[in-house]
Amino acid sequence: MKNSDIFLKLYNKFDQYMRKEFDKGSRSGHRYLIDELSRSNNLFKFYRDDLKQFAELRNAIIHNTHITDKKDGIAIAEPHDEVIERYRNVLNKIYKPKTAIDICKKLYNRDAFIANKETKIITIIKEMYDKTYTCVPVIEKDHLVGVFSENVLISYIAKHETCKIIETSINDIIDLIDVRQHQGEFFVFCKPTETIYDIKQFFLDDKIDDKRLEMVFVTENGKKHEKVLGFITAWDLID
Repeated sequence: MKNSDIFLKLYNKFDQYMRKEFDKGSRSGHRYLIDELSRSNNLFKFYRDDLKQFAELRNAIIHNTHITDKKDGIAIAEPHDEVIERYRNVLNKIYKPKTAIDICKKLYNRDAFIANKETKIITIIKEMYDKTYTCVPVIEKDHLVGVFSENVLISYIAKHETCKIIETSINDIIDLIDVRQHQGEFFVFCKPTETIYDIKQFFLDDKIDDKRLEMVFVTENGKKHEKVLGFITAWDLID
């Protein structure tokens, strides 16, 4: 099968997917659908430019052919193998996008460092230094108590002229770690089914009152009071 035929097969399947999945009629054009869906769907917003370029290539294949003595014309635009592979990969990510629960650090996995109320802050500071973390969740019985961060440490030192960090535990600074009290950062809660593109958009829109988004917590319904299933940082979004 020629690459142009493979490409058109991928295109037609995707066109049908958009119309069926998002209940769009047959009258709307392919590129119009992409633009329309990009306004409300972060997944389409992320791949909008790529998808529109593929649509232009499709038009070049369909509408520009050499007329021969055979029944069918010959396509002027014959896509390279790399183009076919790129289109297929983009479409697969659209059909089956990774979700928050797929990419988050689960609470008790080896790669997830968490603290509790009894944890000494010197232990947290050493781990943050070794792993270049900026924030560490404080968890009790799977629920979020707060987040220890560089700004929390600075606030603690600023409020105590004499402080014994080696002896200090999270319990001693519990009022400073509340996610609503952080000075330089904020945190978001999301459902497990949110796509990776929804999470990426959180980080792209990461400024609220000059605070930066540091971490997204995954809970059953995206509510703060629910059990934490995992958490996501910007580093977890790198493909």
